[in-house]
Amino acid sequence: MTTSPPPVRPAGDALFGVLLLVLEGVLVLIAAFTLGMRGWAASYDPRPAGPPPMDWVPVLVFGAITGGALLLAWAMLRGGWPWTAGGQFLAAALLGIGTLVFGIQEWATAHPAPPGPTAPADPSETRCVCRSGGGPCECPGG
Repeated sequence: MTTSPPPVRPAGDALFGVLLLVLEGVLVLIAAFTLGMRGWAASYDPRPAGPPPMDWVPVLVFGAITGGALLLAWAMLRGGWPWTAGGQFLAAALLGIGTLVFGIQEWATAHPAPPGPTAPADPSETRCVCRSGGGPCECPGG
């Protein structure tokens, strides 16, 4: 017994894809607003000395949304909704890039670069010649 392929429904497929993208956009905006308010509220707390620990919450939230979009894209592709699946794969790619950006920013905040070597002062201004025997020191330029 052979099974027939799923019916072709390009208009419904595209409309459903747009609907899912709008719903995911709303979810991302809610997550971004919530995480932004969380960071704003944390700015009022006293800060400990040294760099802050890495905050994994934004990375995990956007990673979970990305995983959900990938799972939905796979399900739509298996269900015969190619346009919806394509939109979900595109959304997952953009969300994945955003997740990487959040991770890199958090890592850079938690691991600041060590201070570089200070530039040596002009040697003609800092070298003084002092002679033993209690005499005055001779400094160039003054």
